[in-house]
Amino acid sequence: MRRILPLAAVFALLAHFACAQNEEYIQRKAPDKPVPSEKDVRDAVQQGVKLLTGNQEQYQRDPRVGRLGKRLPAWQERERARLAKGRQAGKGKEWPYEGVYRVNGIIPPGYRVGGSAIVCEALAEAPGLENDAARKAAIGRSLTFMVGELEKNELLYGEAQSSYDVRVWGQAYALKFFLRAQELKIVPKKLAPRVRRLIPDLLERLQTGEVRGGGWNYAGRGVSPFMTGAILITLYDAKAKGRKVDAKMVAAAIVALKKARWESNGAFAYSGSARREVAMPGSSARSAVAELALFRAGESSVDKLRVAVEGFFQGWNDLLWRKSEEGTHIGKYSIAPYYFMFGHTYAGLAIEHLPKAERAKFRDQLRQLLWRTRQKNGGWNDRIFPRTESYSTAMALLALMAPQLPKVPAYSAGSGN
Repeated sequence: MRRILPLAAVFALLAHFACAQNEEYIQRKAPDKPVPSEKDVRDAVQQGVKLLTGNQEQYQRDPRVGRLGKRLPAWQERERARLAKGRQAGKGKEWPYEGVYRVNGIIPPGYRVGGSAIVCEALAEAPGLENDAARKAAIGRSLTFMVGELEKNELLYGEAQSSYDVRVWGQAYALKFFLRAQELKIVPKKLAPRVRRLIPDLLERLQTGEVRGGGWNYAGRGVSPFMTGAILITLYDAKAKGRKVDAKMVAAAIVALKKARWESNGAFAYSGSARREVAMPGSSARSAVAELALFRAGESSVDKLRVAVEGFFQGWNDLLWRKSEEGTHIGKYSIAPYYFMFGHTYAGLAIEHLPKAERAKFRDQLRQLLWRTRQKNGGWNDRIFPRTESYSTAMALLALMAPQLPKVPAYSAGSGN
């Protein structure tokens, strides 16, 4: 005979599980550390640069990782040792981003090129590049790798987005870095003509990869605010540098992004239009990039941008709860671990577009939070995969260097582009 628990016992069990879950959550909330000084930040950037330069690798097909549970720490230790053993100074050429998604058992080229471009950007922006031969050589090798992949790998060609496909990440972040590398004059001479040819080609590929209704989404559905915001910022930069950017493509993305925003609180839907209220904690890592993209196109306001920045800080503990955990969209707000460092980077960039008098307090908050998750080796990692330390550290460095980075150009559809 089935035994039916009394209602009081059911409530007691629910309370027990809630308390246990809350206890785990509280344990992950470390006390605030002092605000890092400017020297602390400079030292952290240099330590991060050294870590990233040493992490460059020659990717070889490796086993996909399933759900590990209690076996995760042991696997991570073995994986760190395996990666370290395979690295040879001066031989690496890429910094692959690793997630759960693979194509035929291999990390897709969109992740490999995109991850490498992000690390190259951080290395290029960090002070002292002109006197750092090892860093310049590492960037050069990675540029060679990215150019070759973009020219020859069919999984990076332009294609209409209709299914799960991360090629647009590689296209967008390669374009972003190529534009900046040209500006900084760090493209090796032998690569310069190929990079020059690829830039307009990448703009065309992004246009081909739009989702229906405007914008971009690697999952093939409606507009993804965090992806679309990041790509729009790169398109604004391309136009400001004199590149031909299709005005209709940008306009459609902006309209789609505005439809994704829930006006009452400034939160953005995970994908598509916001047809019901969106909780800010779930949007806290994507609101800043989306709002910044709208703001620089004259489609937002300082007040809305401030709300997005504040939303990141208010939702930080919810993001922390998912940092470096297994799975993707889990919990009340369906937060995935990969939002964590991304949110810091674009919150940092958004802060620099607020009124000057407001920036210092937000910079201090951001630095405090970054120091709470900084590893003993000076890096960061928001995934379970040791390899993704490179992406996460690069994003952290870009967040720390945001006050010195170029501002996002204002965008208007004029000038015939």
